[in-house]
Parts: sequence; C-alpha cells; structure tokens
Amino acid sequence: MSYLGCLPIFLVIVASGTFCLAYIIAVVRGDVSAAFPYISDTGAEVPESCIFGQFLNIASFLAFCTIYVRYKAVKALAGEEDTWLRRTNKISAGLGFLSAFGCSIVANFQEHTVVEIVHIIGAGFTFIGGVVYCFLQTAMSYHMYPDYNGLLICRVRLFVCMLAFGSLISTIASAAVALTQYKVKDRFHWNPDEPGYSAHVVSTVSEWLTALTFLGYFFTFVQEFRKFDLEINTRPLVRHLDEDPFEGTNERTRLLA
Repeated sequence: MSYLGCLPIFLVIVASGTFCLAYIIAVVRGDVSAAFPYISDTGAEVPESCIFGQFLNIASFLAFCTIYVRYKAVKALAGEEDTWLRRTNKISAGLGFLSAFGCSIVANFQEHTVVEIVHIIGAGFTFIGGVVYCFLQTAMSYHMYPDYNGLLICRVRLFVCMLAFGSLISTIASAAVALTQYKVKDRFHWNPDEPGYSAHVVSTVSEWLTALTFLGYFFTFVQEFRKFDLEINTRPLVRHLDEDPFEGTNERTRLLA
C-alpha cells in the first residue's frame, strides 16, 4: 500500500486547521465578529494574518502536489488510446494548479491592504477554478466507470460538486445583495440591525461551506492514491561533475543530437 493516500489528508488537515485557528485568534482578539465572518477576514490582522498566510501557503503546496498526483494517476491508467480522457486530464490539472496558485495569492495578498484587489482575484481563482476542477474530475470518473473505478465514487463526487457549486453561487449572489445595502462603518463587525446583515451572513456561511466541500472533494482521492506509487528517478548525464553533459562519445551519447 502506498503512502500517497496521506497527501490529501494532510491537505485537508492543514487547510481546515488554518481556517479554524485564524478564526479563533481573530474572535478572541476582537478583530472580527464571532457570527460567521468571511474566511479572509479572520486573517486580515496581525498576528492571525501571519498564521493564516504561512499555513495557507503550505496548504497551497499540498494542493499542488495532490492535483499533480491525481493527474499522473489518471495518465497512467488512460494510456494513449483514450484521447478525451488524456485531454480532459490535462485541462483539469491546469485548472487545479490555477486554483492552488490562487490560494497562495489569497495567503500573501491579504484583505484590508492596498493590494486587496489582488486578494479578490486570487479568491476567484481558488473557488471558481476549484469548483470547475471538481466537475471535470467528476466527469472523468464517470468516463472511467466501470473500467477503472466504481459508480459509488462517481455519485459521491457529483454530490460534493453540486454542493460546492450551489454554495459558491450563494456566496456571490448574497455578497452582491449585501454590498448594495452596505452601510456599516466596520465591515469586520456587522450588527444584526444593520442593512444587508442577513445577506452578509448567508454569503459568509456559504463561503465556509464552499471551502469545506472543496476540501472534502480531495478526501475522495485517498483510497485511490493508496493504490499508486510515484517515483522520482535521478540519472547522471556525466561521470564527473566538471564535465558537460554528453561530452564525448560513450554508451550514453544520444544517437541524434
């Protein structure tokens, strides 16, 4: 059994742990309201912003590795015959990498700064790119049934996708409504009697649900990853490190330069 199955588990633990720890510190310090702030709001002020940025960068790296392993696993199964699966696998991996990169942007360009627009763009990459990635992976799973995987995992992934998509739409729509009614002096501390409060809460709850369902999708890779090995091979091109690669003629010289 391979230990690759631990990779998505570590990703979910680090990411969800980052959100929860930043939330607890922000609430205890009074930097945000306890009633469902946006995830990014919990990492906008020091010192929670330091923890938020550091560990979210680690989560971004783990997400990149998880997406890469999934890409290599599907590639190994697809072979050269299934053109649709190979093409979709590449497109899906590209969107997944974009989502992971967006998560890193969210970590490094935080809210309540002069570069907040970059933070919002990164969040768009993360959530929109991530949800599309999940749908493509689900389509690939159905395509691979029954030759490579069962029907149950397809249905589980479809359910998580629909939940993440519905939550994402709710997040954006409710945020737009709250923004049109926005009159609060401190956006990190909303009061129930302020205009747009209900829409704001719906948006924040939906954002948390989107993030958690997106992370939950990676859990569906755990059992499959345990059935693959991924190796990195190192092959020297020279006998001495002062030589140039393929210098001279020997058994390792390429036939065509």
